[in-house]
Amino acid sequence: MRRKELIQRMEELEGQGLGCSGCQGNCCTYEANSMMVTPLEALELQQYLRKENALTPEFKEKCLETVKKFRLDQGGNGRRSFIRRTYTCPFFNHKELGCPLPREVKPYGCLAFNAHDAELKAGEHCFSEKELLLKRDQDHVWEERKNQSLRIKFKLNWEKSPLPLALLDIWEAEVSDADLSAD
Repeated sequence: MRRKELIQRMEELEGQGLGCSGCQGNCCTYEANSMMVTPLEALELQQYLRKENALTPEFKEKCLETVKKFRLDQGGNGRRSFIRRTYTCPFFNHKELGCPLPREVKPYGCLAFNAHDAELKAGEHCFSEKELLLKRDQDHVWEERKNQSLRIKFKLNWEKSPLPLALLDIWEAEVSDADLSAD
């Protein structure tokens, strides 16, 4: 499992009382979220949503609204230079705190963004553990080849893209679950 080390770190911190419970979830909102995903991460999310019957026209509309509201399609993405935009994640539902996605499909960056203080209220002591992400990338170098293959096959012009925009691109490419394992 490519997320194993990231999940173990989250669980380790939670065991020390350094988790997200009680936090408002600012890391999922435009206040702090600028999460970008690779084609492989977007494809895995699409596969999960399809399996859960959550790849609906309503969810697609929510992604489109997020892209429009936060202008995520402005200024380029991937290899081109641009200002990274913040946005409220389309999975953030404002009703209950926490992400509804299971850890097994969450973007790597979400898993590496951890609390580091027990008195967490609004994400003020949270940060991305970039060294964990770098180690994960080094341990799974084959992913770059898979991402390159997906970019070519589905004519994606980005290496990483904001989550809702990436999901829409994958959706529009009509990518199937078989594409996840095919090279």
